[in-house]
Amino acid sequence: MRRFISIPLLVLAAALMPAATTLAEDDWSFIAGTYALNADDCKLALSAAPFSQELVDGLAQEVLTREGITSPREVHCRFRSAEKSDTGWKVQADCEEMGEASPAELAVTTSSDGTISILSEDVYGPDALKFTLCQK
Repeated sequence: MRRFISIPLLVLAAALMPAATTLAEDDWSFIAGTYALNADDCKLALSAAPFSQELVDGLAQEVLTREGITSPREVHCRFRSAEKSDTGWKVQADCEEMGEASPAELAVTTSSDGTISILSEDVYGPDALKFTLCQK
């Protein structure tokens, strides 16, 4: 009797599992290194830790790494997840502005020249940020 009860429970558990196993893994393939809006920021961006005070204090404009976007302003976005979309990628991030954190969705596209564009009107305004890969 005990065996007959455990089999239906296993079947039920297996039926509920596909929802959990069909979640796609994060796709960070669009990030090939460290990127900057201003090429003069590359040297510091390649040597300082993302979101560090040293990096924030030394930047002229935003830089992008796998961890997120560090800004000399009071806006920083830490990436949580990324998935491929029809137009590029959708990145879920925790963005902090002047000490107040909120979730944000960033639209990411890449160009044939290797640049990455980030668009989020709520976080960065109506124009896309266009990042160029820093050379090591």
